[in-house]
Amino acid sequence: MASASPPEPVPESRSPFTSGGVMARLARRLELDGRSRVLEFGVTGRSAAVLLAAEVGCRISVADPSREALERVRAEAEAAGVRGLLTPMSVDGAAPSLPAGTFDLAVAGGRVAALGPLARLLRPALLPSRGRLTAVVAARVGTAARDLSAWEQALGAPLRSPQAELAELDRAGYEPEWAEALGESQLVELYGAQPAVADEEAALVQTGPSGVTFLLVAGRRREPDERPPAARDRG
Repeated sequence: MASASPPEPVPESRSPFTSGGVMARLARRLELDGRSRVLEFGVTGRSAAVLLAAEVGCRISVADPSREALERVRAEAEAAGVRGLLTPMSVDGAAPSLPAGTFDLAVAGGRVAALGPLARLLRPALLPSRGRLTAVVAARVGTAARDLSAWEQALGAPLRSPQAELAELDRAGYEPEWAEALGESQLVELYGAQPAVADEEAALVQTGPSGVTFLLVAGRRREPDERPPAARDRG
C-alpha cells in the first residue's frame, strides 16, 4: 500500500492531452485493451480514464479525496456509457491508500508540479515490471535564454527540460520510455481565445514564443533485479 502525501496539482486553466484522440493513440501505444486495469489519480478536469474506457473498454479506478470530483467522474462515465467499468475510490488526501501491484497503467489527473514524488507514490500500485505511469508536466524548451520566471510563478513550479523530467522517472524507479510535447502552434490553440476571466497563462502565451511546453511523459515500472535490455546493435 502507498501511504505518502500526494503532490499538489499545478493550478491550471487548460488541460492538454485530454481528448479522445490522444487517449486512443495512448491506448495503441501502450497496447491497452479490455483486460487492462487503469488507475487515474486525482481529477482536476475531464477524466482521462473515462476516455480510455470509452476507447478500449478497460476497467478503470479513479482515486480522489473529493466527493464532488468523484461524482463528476461518475456522470462522465454514465454519459460515455462506461459506468459499469468505473470504480470510484475515495482516498485520504494526506495519506492515500492504493491497492498494490494491480494496475497496467496509472494516469495522473490534470497537470503535476513535481513528477518525482508522484511517480514514487504511484509505483507500488503498478504491476511489477510492466505497469506504466503517464503524467502531464510543464517543461522549458528551446535553446534561447528566456526569462521564465513569470511562467514559473503562474504554474507554481520550477521549469525543467524534457530530459530532466524523464530523468526524474528514472530516479523514481521507472524505465523512461517517451515524452510527447506540444508544439508552439498547439500551445496557442490550447489557450485559444482569452476567456472572460483573467487568465495569466493565456496572457503569457499571447506575448509570443514562450519557451514553455507541456509534456505527456511515460515510464515503465522497473524492478531492482532487472537485467538491462540486450543491445540491438551487435556490430
